[in-house]
Parts: sequence; C-alpha cells; structure tokens
Amino acid sequence: METETSVTSPELIDAPARWTRLAALGLLLAGVAPLFMLVSGLLFGMDPGEEGPFFLITSAIGLVGAFLVWRFGTWSKIVGIVASVLVLGALWWTVFGLFTPQSVFDFAPALSVVPGGLVALVSSIAALVAGRRGHRTLVAEGGERRGIRILLTAVLGLAAISAVLTFAGRSTVDDPGDATQVTLANFEFDSEDITVEGGGEVYVKNEDAFLHTFTIDDLEVDEELVGGSEKLVSIPTEPGTYVVYCRPHTMDPENPGEDDMAATITVE
Repeated sequence: METETSVTSPELIDAPARWTRLAALGLLLAGVAPLFMLVSGLLFGMDPGEEGPFFLITSAIGLVGAFLVWRFGTWSKIVGIVASVLVLGALWWTVFGLFTPQSVFDFAPALSVVPGGLVALVSSIAALVAGRRGHRTLVAEGGERRGIRILLTAVLGLAAISAVLTFAGRSTVDDPGDATQVTLANFEFDSEDITVEGGGEVYVKNEDAFLHTFTIDDLEVDEELVGGSEKLVSIPTEPGTYVVYCRPHTMDPENPGEDDMAATITVE
C-alpha cells in the first residue's frame, strides 16, 4: 500500500508538493507544441504572418507556467491551472491532429497540447490539494512517477512512430509532364481559379509542413498530401466549375469563406 511522506522531516519543509513535477511536465509539453509548429513552418519556408505572435505567446504561457509551478508554492499551482486552461482554450483545434498520425507536424502538437494540457490541469489541482495537506516529496514517487513515465513514453513513442509514417509516406513526382500545376503553400492554393482539361491530370505540390488535401466532392476526388509531398491527380471528364478545397482547413466546403483553404476548378 502506498503511503505519503510526512512533512515533519526537516528536509521536506521546502520540498515540492506531490504532483508538482507532473503538472510542470504537462505544461512544458503544451508550451513546446506551438513553438514546434512555428519552427516547423519556418523550416518549410512558410510565412508566420499574424499567427507568429500568437504561437509565441501561447508557448510562453505554457513554458513560463511550467517554470512557476515547478519552482514556487501554493500560488503557482493556481497559475498552473489558469495556464493550462488558457493553452487548451487557445489551441483546442490541435485535437484534430490526433486523427492524422501520418503527418507528424499535425500529430505531434496534438499529442503535446491535449494530454499535456489536461494532465497539467488535473495535476495542478492535485498539487494544490497535496500542498495544503502537507504531502511533499523530494523526488517523484508512486503514482506521480508512473504518470511521468507514461506521459513521456506515450508522447515520445507515438511521435516517433508518426515521424516514420510521415517520411515513409511522402510522395514525389518524377515528371509532371504537361499537367496543370497547383501549389499548396501558407494554407492557400496558389491560384483561386484553376482550369484543367477533363480526363487530364493536376500536379499538386504541398510546400507546407502540414497535411493538406486536394478534394473535389462533386468529382469524388480526395487526395492527401503530407508536408513536402507531390502527386499527380487524375480529373474525371465531367465539364463544369467545382470547389476544390483542403479538408482539414476548410470549415464550409459548399460556401468557403476568406479564411478557408479553397479555390474553384473549371473542367473543360
């Protein structure tokens, strides 16, 4: 049976409350995620634009929160709770990345934000209660130690598997020939109006770090491209003008707005 260490020992008076380390680790993971997304985009030549400060601020909230929770006492656990809620609220959309393990630049941030933020929130509350009860430890013990091991193993292990899937699944085109070229970059199609002959092909290139799709619902075309991938997409012989869009980055494919990643394609 697991027992709590008493704070009557002099060396434990200034020791962290139980669950403090797990709370700090959760916030650290959540804080690293937006920084990872920002750096990944920059490495692929993406323009951070107005989103750059947003990622830096959310990263700072998580990382500073992790330091405060680790270093200080009762009040810092309240900060940890607030920081967890802020990061989870700001980056809630990363949860969709959990459904794309074939793209590590989408999947890894989701792995860091969702479990990290939730673990930080619950552990900060637990540490607050443990501190009031005088439950302190010099090192992580029992359930806290197991929680740290499980969290790190799950996040790092699954991220490594996702990285392998991403680079193994990256596709290239040796010779696009006369195919119409479409580039996906900075969450936009390089042209708002695409023209292609029916029965022809479109050479699609994803220059972003993140997964995009080339989707035309009316023609039953739906191709996924992880970061850096290229594909030749066959277009059916059905003349007309259609909406082509990216599934993960379009809210309303039937009537896309300015913030949606979509364009029109005319099949002649």
